[in-house]
Amino acid sequence: MKLLRENRGFTLIEVAIVMVIIGILMGAVLRGQEMIKNAKEKNFHAKIRFLASAQFTYLDRMGEYAGDTTATPDGIIDDNTTAWTELTYQQILKDVDERHVFNGQFTFDGGDAPYGNYNYILASRIPMWVAQSFDIKLDDGVGNTGNVRWQTLTGVAYDPTADPNSANNLYWWFDR
Repeated sequence: MKLLRENRGFTLIEVAIVMVIIGILMGAVLRGQEMIKNAKEKNFHAKIRFLASAQFTYLDRMGEYAGDTTATPDGIIDDNTTAWTELTYQQILKDVDERHVFNGQFTFDGGDAPYGNYNYILASRIPMWVAQSFDIKLDDGVGNTGNVRWQTLTGVAYDPTADPNSANNLYWWFDR
């Protein structure tokens, strides 16, 4: 009798309880990852809008966009370095504002096709799902039309079949 009790395995109830606990833990981990992903997306959206507001604030104060270096300002940002210098000098932005949560960088520029008379903010290394989300909220949701556009880092235009986590360049013509 003693030998039978020592060789006894787990009961079905014990195994079921362990499986339920593992399921709960896995659900919590996956939900936590989703929350982190959403927080990063919201952080990016807020930051790029903040950069556009910074340019408009500078325009209100100085009568021209930061980075418009032509002798007679023409309303087109043509020097990213000067733009950041002027915005930080006016204490509108800080140096750390040049980077975003997806480990990429923001750049100010303007005068390029398809909207040659307008300025844009370029965000590098943006996952395609974030670019599309931003586009849906501000524009038409299509990566190769409208005021928000994106392309792969290799320069390929919007590709709806690409990996949604692939890095992209996002362009937002903020003053159009």
